[in-house]
Parts: sequence; C-alpha cells; structure tokens
Amino acid sequence: MTIYCTLRPLLARVNQVRTSRGLPPLSLRRLSAESGVPLSVIAALNTGRSRRIDYGTVDQLLHYFSRYFSVTVNDLLSWERNVPSEQEQSALQPHAHL
Repeated sequence: MTIYCTLRPLLARVNQVRTSRGLPPLSLRRLSAESGVPLSVIAALNTGRSRRIDYGTVDQLLHYFSRYFSVTVNDLLSWERNVPSEQEQSALQPHAHL
C-alpha cells in the first residue's frame, strides 16, 4: 500500500508539547479516550496494520491534534508513488504498429 498513516511522528510532536506544558506523555489509550477514536483503530494505525481509515476518524484525529499545533491531512497521511515493475512499465508503453 502506498498510503501511510504517520501517527507515530504526530504522537512524538504532541508529547514534546505536553512535556513543555508539564503534562504526562500521551499514550495510545489516552489518545483514544480523549479523541473518541477506538483504541483498536489507534493501535492499528500506530503499527501500520490498518488498510483503511474512515473520514470520520481522520477528522477526529486532526481535531484532537489541532489542540497542540496546526495540523493538516498531510501531517496524518503520507502517499508514496509505486514504482512499476519492468513488466508493468512495458505494458503501459505504446506499441508501434507494423
């Protein structure tokens, strides 16, 4: 899959802010409780096991993280272009007609 959730770096940023404010670190359990996103979803996103994410979940997480800093969808999700194999590339190339 070429779309990735970048929850771990966001958690690290939040924990830097929380530390500077004298607050305890944000655990996955606390993130779930405070954001309203189920712990199973948070855990799957954090470990990269999730294959999909609902718009509502994206909205809840962005709303939560925006309490600490300015955040966009690009901060939560990352896309990397797939590099096609040689066979896929040749299939995409126009063929000359004789």
